[in-house]
Amino acid sequence: MNNLARAGLVRRVRGGALAVKSLDFQGQSAESFTVTSSYTSDPALADIPKPSVRTNVTSKKKARRKGNPDRTRSAGGANGKTNAGVSSLAMDEASSRDRATVVRRSRIGVALPEPSFIWPSVTDAIRRMAAEKFGLEIVAKETSYETFPEIDILDDLATDPQMLGLIMAPSIEPDVAPETWQWLTECQLPVTILERHPPQWLPGFFDSVHTDHPAGVRRGLQHFRQHGHHRVGLALGSTPTAGDIELGWQLMMKEGGGLEQTFLLKDKQPYAAEDVEQIVQTILETHTTAVLVHPDYLSIALVQALERRGCHIPNDLSMITIDGYTKRLTVLRSSAQDLATAALRLQVRRIQDPDQRIEHLYIEPELIDRGSVADMADE
Repeated sequence: MNNLARAGLVRRVRGGALAVKSLDFQGQSAESFTVTSSYTSDPALADIPKPSVRTNVTSKKKARRKGNPDRTRSAGGANGKTNAGVSSLAMDEASSRDRATVVRRSRIGVALPEPSFIWPSVTDAIRRMAAEKFGLEIVAKETSYETFPEIDILDDLATDPQMLGLIMAPSIEPDVAPETWQWLTECQLPVTILERHPPQWLPGFFDSVHTDHPAGVRRGLQHFRQHGHHRVGLALGSTPTAGDIELGWQLMMKEGGGLEQTFLLKDKQPYAAEDVEQIVQTILETHTTAVLVHPDYLSIALVQALERRGCHIPNDLSMITIDGYTKRLTVLRSSAQDLATAALRLQVRRIQDPDQRIEHLYIEPELIDRGSVADMADE
């Protein structure tokens, strides 16, 4: 602690509290945090650089679970636990030592879906930033898009005595999701949710990070219009974010703006030949000139099926894929770095201040132009 004071990172303020000076990353000013004692918040947990986001502030394995829907914790309670999860008795016994060294919980659990597309990059970015900026270790577990139960994975993370909090993207499978969300509601640890919305009547609230898909749809449709397109369609699979994309589409179609919706097909499976064929046939019959597609697997299947019918991208049809990684298609997606930065920022803030208001961060996706939208004026 004395070393931190000499370095100018901490100073005493009224009431014996410590004012922790924020570390200045990338030459930008960061805000300061005040903690009530040297052991309720690790001085290393200073604020982190904020991404360009829009903010709306609004049995042994059960040891870290409770029924507390407001996602906050008091400084102490009937169980004799402090915010850092260490008994007050242990703190009293350690009064002759530097209390900052008693609590050395230094891990954050990350539970994201199986390796596909963006998730491994998000995990890697969180791991890198957590280590470089806070000296924290990331314990990563893979969840599944299938009906594999998630609570065993979460129990393994939560019972780690070094665990500070959890970052995860819960399953949307109806056989799995309710149990996962209930577990998260009862969890003592700070929880940050990535790219998911909890059930409306769940008695729990969580910090969360989302891609602003309505803003992305707006950007994509404007891109179509700038290239002279007016007859546009939307093809959606069944994904956790398809509803947000559809909402953005409906808002834009309500405004018109010179665009005409030729079709809206949803809940289509990329590996179901009849679903793909239905979309292809609809595109051809409605004389659609530009289409938004989500997810990437569906766009890949559509491109292949269209080419078999003599319809080529972008000469015969323009296409933008949402959350896509297909290199030949223009894409709308959030960067893994932005999602990771936002998630880690919320996690650290919740660890430092369990009683702060719930916060939701929305990141506008970037449009990466790969030439799959043709200029109608050239035809």
